[in-house]
Amino acid sequence: MKYLLMAVVIFLAACGDNEFSKMSDKELRQRDYQCKMMANPSTAEIQVCNNIRRECERRAADGHYAC
Repeated sequence: MKYLLMAVVIFLAACGDNEFSKMSDKELRQRDYQCKMMANPSTAEIQVCNNIRRECERRAADGHYAC
């Protein structure tokens, strides 16, 4: 059950980049900070944090430094 849940979260996180592009700067900045403060993130949390970091980098490339 644990592995099934983890697989679903990873799948949704990988497909959910659009979710992060709709996120406000404030929320994205908060989520990025939470990712940086995690001591032992799970595999699913690492994937979500990678997606958040990617969105921060995408916005920075557009000249909009949200994170």
